[in-house]
Amino acid sequence: MCRQMRSSLIQHGNRGRFPNGLQWQVLTTPQRPSDRVEIRLLVNTGSLAESTQQSGYSHAIPRIALTQSGGLEAAQARSLWQQGIDPKRPMPPVIVSYDTTLFNLSLPNNRNDLLKEALSYLANATGKLTITPETINHALQSQDMVATWPADTKEGWWRYRLKGSTLLGHDPADPLKQPVEAEKIKDFYQKWYTPDAMTLLVVGNVDARSVVDQINKTFGELKGKRETPAPVPTLSPLRAEAVSIMTDAVRQDRLSIMWDTPWQPIRESAALLRYWRADLAREALFWHVQQALSASNSKDIGLGFDCRVLYLRAQCAINIESPNDKLSSNLNLVARELAKVRDKGLPEEEFNALVAQKKLELQKLFAAYARADTDILMGQRMRSLQNQVVDIAPEQYQKLRQDFLNSLTVEMLNQDLRQQLSNDMALILLQPKGEPEFNMKALQAAWDQIMTPSTAAATTSVATDDVHPEVTDIPPAQ
Repeated sequence: MCRQMRSSLIQHGNRGRFPNGLQWQVLTTPQRPSDRVEIRLLVNTGSLAESTQQSGYSHAIPRIALTQSGGLEAAQARSLWQQGIDPKRPMPPVIVSYDTTLFNLSLPNNRNDLLKEALSYLANATGKLTITPETINHALQSQDMVATWPADTKEGWWRYRLKGSTLLGHDPADPLKQPVEAEKIKDFYQKWYTPDAMTLLVVGNVDARSVVDQINKTFGELKGKRETPAPVPTLSPLRAEAVSIMTDAVRQDRLSIMWDTPWQPIRESAALLRYWRADLAREALFWHVQQALSASNSKDIGLGFDCRVLYLRAQCAINIESPNDKLSSNLNLVARELAKVRDKGLPEEEFNALVAQKKLELQKLFAAYARADTDILMGQRMRSLQNQVVDIAPEQYQKLRQDFLNSLTVEMLNQDLRQQLSNDMALILLQPKGEPEFNMKALQAAWDQIMTPSTAAATTSVATDDVHPEVTDIPPAQ
């Protein structure tokens, strides 16, 4: 079962919207009594809302919030943040991106006092922040605990991906312009930090009624309403070209056979079934290529698969880790398998084995859900929310999925594979800095020779790789 559809399962869930527009979700996890209680507050604003003169405002506001006590005693606020970060899986207290600002807290279980303080702190930070020249200076002189998504906004691949997008010139890591004008930052805060643009999520073994009552007391009184719609972040379609990018992000060459499509929100069963079919086709393709490489005793090649939704684009890649001198031969191996699957389809025995595996996974659905800790469940909730995937009760999911698997045929899957493998593909090579630049024209020519269908030899389109969107973590970190 793919991660995105796991993330649409909801059990023991409560959700609602207050009269001021703030949305909330509380997912109780009695099956995980010892897990930490995860809290996220998502504010629908980021650096894309800034004008040139407002550059850095979206990063500065949470910095200011983290240096204030949020309506608590100073010692209480310090204690809250000391205990509010999971030592095993620490997250930044705030992550600012192009369109969102996310506050993160992870609390020890059975600490209702801390939960109450956390909600009070977050409501204060997002609705009652004190913004003056003094509080701004204090924040700028303190350590910057605010992270960005992506973590490195200047990294080579990300800068390449931003070409032609609305995100250019709106870097969430940008500093404030001098001189700093407190009143203008305050105006920005009041314009964009409105309760109708906030969603609060709580996941853990908590008393739902008590938590909802506490949320209502702390957040229900927040004032303000959006008068200007938030700008929508978009990426341009990925260009089907071969490029080499020098980066510190890799230590060995990583070649990505990549493509993207518009991401369609999943709000009803027809969209869900289309998604499942494409998702299963992608998984079948990946396992087929992996088995083919194993059978050929290929050395010096690592194969990975990655799909994510990035700003309304569903982007997928087959990643080849390879020594520089083996790159061409390793790409040829993978390309031959992709072309074979596109032209001849998957063997029926591989299809049957995959469907049998999926049916077995479905039988273990509730056991898998019970093993998922609150951190994983929160990640799934966030992906569903950000990528507009409808929630499905586990019982309904199980029936829909069973019917889907029973009705699926090898012909249906192969038709989907043909569609996916006929898309134009990009060849993106990440190289360690200092390495000689690879001859990408030669790599593209070798790829075209294998992947261009013989019936379309007159065209230059690069018919290529796989897949349809899944939603994994952005990235980035997105």
